[in-house]
Amino acid sequence: MNKFLKFFTNVSIVIFMVALLLVYAFLPDPLGILFDKNGLTVHEISKGTFFYSSLFLFVIVQIILILFKKGSETKFNIHHPYLISWFQGFHLTINLFILLMLIFIGFANNAINYTYDSIQFLIYLGPLIVILWAVMLPIFLILKKS
Repeated sequence: MNKFLKFFTNVSIVIFMVALLLVYAFLPDPLGILFDKNGLTVHEISKGTFFYSSLFLFVIVQIILILFKKGSETKFNIHHPYLISWFQGFHLTINLFILLMLIFIGFANNAINYTYDSIQFLIYLGPLIVILWAVMLPIFLILKKS
């Protein structure tokens, strides 16, 4: 299970990079990042700034997640396969959440006007996946005891 999750975590990193390049290619310059209730842009940044900021934040999140996983394994002496799988799955879940946010930003700023009805689920899907995975931790702890 752990190798399966590691594989898909690495795949999610590659998918993020491809998605970031595609979103960057289709974004207008400047890019709206804050909108009012009428959908008009309130604050803009250049798409180059968005690209490098997104890449920097993604790398920082990856480093934090790896340190969190490694630190938890060594500090708390976690060697149970369920808990190691949970940490690896949490890493994958956070990557999916970031990927969904990136896709949503790409759709929201694309030159083609999409209706938000077709992509509205992305707003709720990311946090829902993270919450569901966090709820899995107590289940893994219960399974560890048995």
